[in-house]
Amino acid sequence: MAELGKIGVKIAQLRRSRGLTQEELGKHVSVSAQAVSKWEKGDSLPDLSIIVELADIFDCSTDYLLGRKGGLRSLLPQIREAFVNMTIEDKIGFLGDIITAAEVSILAPPVGAHPSMVHIHLGPAGIGLWAKDRLVCIATTTFLNEAVETLEKEAEFPLTLLPDEIRLVLLALLRDMDDLKPDYAVDEKTLQSLLPNTLNFDHILVKCIELGFVDRVRGGYRLNFKADLAVRLLAILHQTINKQGTMNVTVGKPK
Repeated sequence: MAELGKIGVKIAQLRRSRGLTQEELGKHVSVSAQAVSKWEKGDSLPDLSIIVELADIFDCSTDYLLGRKGGLRSLLPQIREAFVNMTIEDKIGFLGDIITAAEVSILAPPVGAHPSMVHIHLGPAGIGLWAKDRLVCIATTTFLNEAVETLEKEAEFPLTLLPDEIRLVLLALLRDMDDLKPDYAVDEKTLQSLLPNTLNFDHILVKCIELGFVDRVRGGYRLNFKADLAVRLLAILHQTINKQGTMNVTVGKPK
């Protein structure tokens, strides 16, 4: 009876979340309000065919209704099958929903926000970018660390867009993902020790400040937020373009 009660509780919660009365839900599946009441109290179970109908009404899986705890990976076959018939926009929207449901996700955009606005999460868990129906990108700290390590050794496109001396300064000032403090700064002596002796320190720092990459603050120098994010995004592009395992290109409009 305990398991019946759990199924009944889920049906009641989902019904209320849809703003349906017991009578209204009963009409959807051709049963009486009394039958719905018995399900929710745990006195009886809906027939298998009705469970399938309830899953469609509540937009959930039958496993969820029945209390099966198979983990999210058990949903992958269903997701893959659904993806075949989904548009690119629907896929991006779905992934956006996954990002916002995650504990370390970026926040959903405010009501009325323009859909092209990019919402950014930058923190110890990595980078999350989301623009509704347009962009979904997740980069974990593991991937970001690998990307930055690669940048410290070599500079291929798109890093060749930056002069080498500027790239070295930006990398030297890049903070650890688990220490993104607003008052972060690298003192002048430490920063000089991280750069080649051949670099004209004063000249290049002035140039970085004029370009808007670096701020001179109390305690030394730091990348401003935009520069910090830009360096990490360039690192993602660098790693993706130059170190990818596979690359699929579709020419023309998708069918």
